[in-house]
Amino acid sequence: MEKLARYLDPAGAAAELATVVKRVGAAEVAVVRNLDYVYSPVELYPLAPRIAGALDRVVAYAVDMDGTSTTTEPLALHALEYMVRKFTGRMDPAKWPGLDEVKDLPHVIGNSNFRHTEFLLGRYTPDEAQLRAAFFAALAWTLANLDDPQRRRDARQNAANCGLGPMLRDPQFLDAVSRQIDYDACAGIVAPFLDTYGAAFTYTSYSALVAAALDIYYARYHCILKEMEKGRGDELARELAKGAAHLVEPMPAYGIFLALIKGWLGQDADRLFDHLRDLLVGDERAGFSTADINAMRPRLARLGTHFENNPAKIALVTASIAYETHAVMKEVVRILRSEARSWPVPESRKTLLDEKFADYLAVFDGFVCASDAHEARLKPHRDLYSIALYQMSVAKDDYPYCVGLEDTEPGIIALRAAGIGCAVALPNRDTHRQNYEMASRIVHGGLPEVILVHNAFLSDDATR
Repeated sequence: MEKLARYLDPAGAAAELATVVKRVGAAEVAVVRNLDYVYSPVELYPLAPRIAGALDRVVAYAVDMDGTSTTTEPLALHALEYMVRKFTGRMDPAKWPGLDEVKDLPHVIGNSNFRHTEFLLGRYTPDEAQLRAAFFAALAWTLANLDDPQRRRDARQNAANCGLGPMLRDPQFLDAVSRQIDYDACAGIVAPFLDTYGAAFTYTSYSALVAAALDIYYARYHCILKEMEKGRGDELARELAKGAAHLVEPMPAYGIFLALIKGWLGQDADRLFDHLRDLLVGDERAGFSTADINAMRPRLARLGTHFENNPAKIALVTASIAYETHAVMKEVVRILRSEARSWPVPESRKTLLDEKFADYLAVFDGFVCASDAHEARLKPHRDLYSIALYQMSVAKDDYPYCVGLEDTEPGIIALRAAGIGCAVALPNRDTHRQNYEMASRIVHGGLPEVILVHNAFLSDDATR
């Protein structure tokens, strides 16, 4: 029986790493920084060899959520900006316009929320009184309104770590959070407890401070999701998303991509060519002309038929926690189901699509979120994508036939660290300043380009 571990001195460990890198065929190793409270400052990951060419088959796709599958990135950024406003007291947009597109955004997209908050606390010095008041309000709202047991547990733990254990046992506080609380009323509800327990609020580690600030982010984000579930999504979209039709939307062509690779479109995929072409030609970042794309039309029906005969598996993979993931994807697939009813395909296809999009969870073969791991193990660590490969029951020998789609550098690293060498970057408006040097390729035209130009990363011979 193989030993559980071998114990090496630093020189031996370096030699062992070199042996492992050679065994897996890696040419690059990622040195990934751990969170502040983890003993080892870094992890070392051999990266799967880049696969830039077309594949002769695709077994599975592993696809990020925020910014790749959905338009929820702006919502997360809004909540992060709101968190900074609350813990610094910069609530007036005239005095502080918000997160800086160049100095802030590249550091607060694609990583764990803990790491995003670490960065923002370093950039924007918190005001102790403002932070304390915002944390008390966020804690009360979370305990009173959220059904997610893990998020409630984490909020209690964060409060205890900040010296508020006695308040958590106070009958008056327990009574105050025993019923749902309106978000705007939280400040008034927690005012008496701030007077009683405010002086006890302290943190003995930087990680406790980060966790406390992060609770402010979560409360804002989850409050918006709760309002969306009540049917206020369109109203909030006008307020927070600058007039978008929906607060949470699928990325362009996401529904077509899902239906295509799952084999639900067959040769009728060709009927969606004009729509895909218009999306791609209308995207200035992609740089394709109508003539360029028209030349690719004959492949689309063949691609649809290939996947009808050889459906691929797909996993949704996100660093968002369970409550956020389920709330967002339930809404996204609801929108996709409605959109599919207007696609120019035969009625028999529409009936099939309506059935397939009826249950958002049944669409995916893997469904992985932050709650399946831990803040310390999110992207750029490999864990979420390794879990996805396990959930899809992909054999190790088939990892070279998997495709990963991401919009951030941490996501690309996580894909390749998990063994997915075809790690494709899909930059968007919020993430285009990320470092994509570890990507196997960069696709500026999003999912329409993935389908029309890259043939879903299948070779032409594979679909003939």
